[in-house]
Amino acid sequence: MIEKKKIIRVNNLRPQEIEDYISQEEIFEIMLNGKLITRQSVSPEDLEAWAIGYLWSSGLLKRGSKFSVQREGGRINIVADFSDAGGGYFFGTSGCGAASENLCFEGLRDLKEVNVLYHISKILDLFKKFNSRSSNFKLSGSLHSAALCQRYEVSYFSEDIGRHNAVDKVIGKAMLNDAEFSSFILLTTGRISVDIVKKAIVVGIPVIVSHSGPTTFAVNLAESYGVTLIGFLRGQRCNIYSWDDRILIK
Repeated sequence: MIEKKKIIRVNNLRPQEIEDYISQEEIFEIMLNGKLITRQSVSPEDLEAWAIGYLWSSGLLKRGSKFSVQREGGRINIVADFSDAGGGYFFGTSGCGAASENLCFEGLRDLKEVNVLYHISKILDLFKKFNSRSSNFKLSGSLHSAALCQRYEVSYFSEDIGRHNAVDKVIGKAMLNDAEFSSFILLTTGRISVDIVKKAIVVGIPVIVSHSGPTTFAVNLAESYGVTLIGFLRGQRCNIYSWDDRILIK
């Protein structure tokens, strides 16, 4: 995921040749039943989980589907007995544009009735544990992290150059273990955009927490479908943007 490269570091106008850590970035394709679905820049780790998570959180793979996964070079081939691949493909990069996502909102599940309660103090402590896992980010400074947490413990964790990819990877890991998503909290280092909220709704995650902020579209979608958004979590501070009745302050 990271590798050492010789660089020139300039400090106080003095150059010095050193070795530094740089994130790896490669192009991979996801194929579903012989159709090209997407081509994206991704960190070359947890690729099978990334592909499964991407397809499921995009609504292209259904829970309970039987599928096989095979990697061939820069391509992840998935054969499923039930999918909704449609035609064409989405192109995405490691960046944060919605062009890589299927943003159709028809048929999304309503999470308003998901009955969970979390203590904000324990969420703050949980985010500290999450940050301590981001070792490759600390070395390279160019990765995003995501985690799915249960009972205030990190269950699934991934890093990637793209915040969407990191989220897809932990969703894929959980799906491969047939996890129940309504009991998860999604932690992310990236901003909470509408496509991240949609992924959570599709798979049934009721709470998203980030150290970055959300967009207005993301907050509106979260309010409409019953997702609790917590952003700008820094130390002992955070903002709750939607469905704050799930969060116990005292």
